[in-house]
Amino acid sequence: MTSITLKDIDEPLFERIKVQASRDKRSINRQILWLLEQVTTSNARDPATAALQQREAQLAAWQKLAGRWQGSVVQTDAVVADIYQSRTEGREFSL
Repeated sequence: MTSITLKDIDEPLFERIKVQASRDKRSINRQILWLLEQVTTSNARDPATAALQQREAQLAAWQKLAGRWQGSVVQTDAVVADIYQSRTEGREFSL
């Protein structure tokens, strides 16, 4: 494998990478490699394609989770009514 050294990384950029690495449970080196991979793939250069892939991945994750919760079956109308009853008064606005 080839190695490189990155120089002159400004502190705010390094901190953002460090936070992302921590959140994603990666080392800083692995996070930078992952970011480079994302940027250099052909689909990542096309924002519309990347957004579509992200939406499809999120939908697939939701579909995978669907039906996994155990409990009583509650009618949709009852859930909606409960949400409305639980709301607090907000500020007035007009369109």
